[in-house]
Amino acid sequence: MKNIFVFFVLICSFRGFSQSGMYFLAQFPSSPKSICITDTATIDNYLSQLEIVTSQLDSLCALRKAALELRINKVKPDVEKNIAQEYGLSDADLQKLKNKKLSAAEKKALTDKMLREKANISMKEIEQLKKMKKEGNKEGIRNWAEAYQTQQISEMVSGDSTKTPEMIEFENNFAKNKEINDLMKEQKQILDRIAAVDKRITNKMIEFNKEDSIQTEILKQNIEPLEKMLTDDYLTNDQQQTIYMKIATNRLNYCNKISPMYMDIIKDLRASTEPLIPTYDRLEVVNAEINAKTMGLKEWPIDPGLMQLDAVRSLAHAIAGVFRYTIVPPKLD
Repeated sequence: MKNIFVFFVLICSFRGFSQSGMYFLAQFPSSPKSICITDTATIDNYLSQLEIVTSQLDSLCALRKAALELRINKVKPDVEKNIAQEYGLSDADLQKLKNKKLSAAEKKALTDKMLREKANISMKEIEQLKKMKKEGNKEGIRNWAEAYQTQQISEMVSGDSTKTPEMIEFENNFAKNKEINDLMKEQKQILDRIAAVDKRITNKMIEFNKEDSIQTEILKQNIEPLEKMLTDDYLTNDQQQTIYMKIATNRLNYCNKISPMYMDIIKDLRASTEPLIPTYDRLEVVNAEINAKTMGLKEWPIDPGLMQLDAVRSLAHAIAGVFRYTIVPPKLD
């Protein structure tokens, strides 16, 4: 019985790994050694191998996203119910919120109702606060805050030591909000970590595009006179071959300057993706916990590993252009 259980665990573990980002990263073809001159067979072999992985990732991500969307749709009625209860909204109010053509006056009235129910603040007071902030009236804002705090405390505290329902609700909300704030801080740290990689790649792409524009213009200036020479009907075969060789040399020079920069970006992308896989996994959990707590649910639907899988899928599409500057010499008869 124990052996059967171990076997079952191993099977489940393998199935989980076979749908993980790490598994698909291992299926990627190796980066090409030659980036400026290669043959058609090398390019076809690389792209066909990558296409197999990419199509699997596309299909798997689409299926898992669709299944997750169905699970999220199932909890939406509970979310709406919790929002209505928390903000004192009626069924009619909820229907209005769903209406994309809601007028500005109706939006303001609903917002005012929600603010009064949740924070005992009116839209008029918010407008006054905005005005004081704009005018730089710090004393007015401080006076309002002190008055608001005094009012809230007086409404929560009873004549004896017994906690009022308002005080209990305040304490529960305070604890809940602290948990959400802590999660949102962690969420920001994770997003900043991912954004730092994105920014580095983006900056490299900006520099690459600048250099590409310069080198493309140089290539154009060098090749156009040669291509014009080829229109001469009186060129000998040797003369034509010489011109073709000069054109090819210019294209090769262009590739030698541009392709290493492009390959560096692709290598950076590949090298950066694997270390971020645990980061994507944690971000999924944090996002789900934030959604659950803010929506008043026990748990928010999640598909563990989907985010890392989607990141690897994006990488697969990005590295498909590795041969965009490569020259394939013509076959000699």
